[in-house]
Amino acid sequence: MSESQQPSYTYQLETLLKNLPGMAYRCLNLPHWPMDFVSDGCLELTGYTSQEIVSQQVLWGNFTHPDDIGFVDREVRLSADSGQSFECEYRIHNKDGVEKWVWERGRPIDYQADGTAVIEGFITDITEKKHAEIALRRSRSYSQAVVDSAVEAVIGVTQQGAIDSYNQAAEAIFSKILLDQPGMTWHSLFAIKEQKTIQPYLSDYPQTVSVSDNPSVAKCTLQGHELNAVDERGNRFPVHLTISQVQKNPQPKYIFVIRDLTAQRQAEKEIREHRELLAHVDRINSMGEMASAMAHEINQPLTAISLYATTALTLFEKGRSDTDNAETNRVAEVLQKLTLQSHRAGAVLERMQKMTKYRDSYQETVDCQVMMEEVHKLAEVEARLRNFTISLTIAKDLPKIHCDPIQIQQVILNLLRNGMEAIEEPDDSGDIIFLKAENADGQVKISIIDSGSGISTSDAEQLYQPFHSSKADGMGLGLSISKSIINAHGSELEFMNNVHKGSTFYFIMPVATYAA
Repeated sequence: MSESQQPSYTYQLETLLKNLPGMAYRCLNLPHWPMDFVSDGCLELTGYTSQEIVSQQVLWGNFTHPDDIGFVDREVRLSADSGQSFECEYRIHNKDGVEKWVWERGRPIDYQADGTAVIEGFITDITEKKHAEIALRRSRSYSQAVVDSAVEAVIGVTQQGAIDSYNQAAEAIFSKILLDQPGMTWHSLFAIKEQKTIQPYLSDYPQTVSVSDNPSVAKCTLQGHELNAVDERGNRFPVHLTISQVQKNPQPKYIFVIRDLTAQRQAEKEIREHRELLAHVDRINSMGEMASAMAHEINQPLTAISLYATTALTLFEKGRSDTDNAETNRVAEVLQKLTLQSHRAGAVLERMQKMTKYRDSYQETVDCQVMMEEVHKLAEVEARLRNFTISLTIAKDLPKIHCDPIQIQQVILNLLRNGMEAIEEPDDSGDIIFLKAENADGQVKISIIDSGSGISTSDAEQLYQPFHSSKADGMGLGLSISKSIINAHGSELEFMNNVHKGSTFYFIMPVATYAA
């Protein structure tokens, strides 16, 4: 280049540097990067003139943010050692103390005799861009936090069907392991039949969203459809599904919003069962009222029979001769038995009235022997009709218990009845059901032992569930109600299969802490 051309070239270079949105520089790779050249753009960028910086009144490191200076130093040193260019983003404080974000690109162009690298590069202000990025990240973080706080699973699906995002609720419903499987698509979340139902709502995007539509607005294509999803173990469960389409260049995206209905369906089932249970209890109450009325009506002729039998016996004794014979003794015996049995029938009806009468649960101190003998007498009536014998065993010196005796007798009667029904064909001589009350570590253990077929594994899993019954005509409420009663007394209704055959149901009753 000739000397005549030199001024023109310098002028053009200065003009070019002035028009750049930033500052060109040349510095040494020394602490705080002393500079021997900066373009005029340094004034707008830093508030310092080029003369102030070149004269090294201030060094670039003096206004680099303290938290970022170590990072920048590492980048520059790596570049100087490798001879490669570097790029980095960091913060500075200008002369007025205003924080700015800058982008710097530089490279070593020469090395001094002592090995110090000479760096040339360019620095520009990216504060607006950086603030926009930070605002965008915060917005995305906020949006993600909102999505993660949702109780529904929110799953992003590409147009090809791949899952590319999901929230914490989705992890809880489907598991992170399942969602993170390579090549995972939405199809794996639903049964094959349900996939066929969903697919049409994902394959007509161009028809449902036009170019003129606002791309920021989601278009709902499937609203509130109930179907079955599949978890990582292949188990099906009910869900509520909504699908929306969002225009995302260059291709649309689908948002699956899935609400697990398992708990809701279980609650609905429990409400339905509770309603049926209440209806059944209402029928039982009605039967109890009928039984009480019938017992009252039957008691009247029984009372009359008892009175007539007693009168007949009295008259017979008065007219009887001093010389007894077998026939007269037999007549007297018959009249005595007639009186006894009429009283016994009346006692049975009285116990039936007591059992069926509505009353609030009231726990009291109870003599276990008295309670067991009463329920034994009441159960004997049905046992005889079924050709069974109930063997009652009561240990001596049992402590008194604290319970609602009517409810406990109800449980024992139900278990005795179940025991008799478990023995399909009793022997001609009759089978025996054992009813025991014994001492168990200072408490009272009540057991009902039968010799039936025992409890199968399948029945054992849902033995106490309402409306489950192994009997063809069973309501499936007896054991459920019995368990609830025993639980309300602070105990557990347990069972086990006997060694040879049959099963044993038992429960422990709390001992009274005060005398009756």
